[in-house]
Amino acid sequence: MPKHLNMKVKLDIEPFWPKGLSLEQAERELREMGSLNRRSISAIRKGTEKGDWATPYKLARYLSKKEGKEIQPQDLFKVEEAT
Repeated sequence: MPKHLNMKVKLDIEPFWPKGLSLEQAERELREMGSLNRRSISAIRKGTEKGDWATPYKLARYLSKKEGKEIQPQDLFKVEEAT
């Protein structure tokens, strides 16, 4: 594989996680919205490489509402170039 295409991409919401927001509160609010469960939220908060394509959009909308500022789905991705 060409080096410029060799990368690791993770969904990482830690930089956008509101101070004081517990995992339990987020889970309850997201479940009420019909979105994500606790296991998914916990894994994504730590950074994950797996998931459903709709997840970044759901999380961006949720975190935008919580933070009171626009967060785009692409903001949630962390790209690490392989050496």
